[in-house]
Amino acid sequence: MTWLRDLALILLAAEAFLVALLPLALCGGLVYGLGQLLRHDRLPSWLGLVRAYLELGQAYVRLFMAILVRPILALHTAAARLRGWVTVIARFSGGDR
Repeated sequence: MTWLRDLALILLAAEAFLVALLPLALCGGLVYGLGQLLRHDRLPSWLGLVRAYLELGQAYVRLFMAILVRPILALHTAAARLRGWVTVIARFSGGDR
């Protein structure tokens, strides 16, 4: 009867292998297919148009973010410059010559 137990264990291991292999093969196929689609020479024309519109939208978002961040960076630069001046003035006027 031990051979029957061993056979059942082998069949369970084979079934677990197949159950794990199918999603792995499916994910691998999807990754390969998307990799082929992302190549510019194999891109369908309508996807190229969608990509162009997405890149245009991304350019507008980057422009808006640059405009939005510019005053914050200017204030930070001015504060850092003022802090540096105060540090230098305090060093020379404090008698640490």
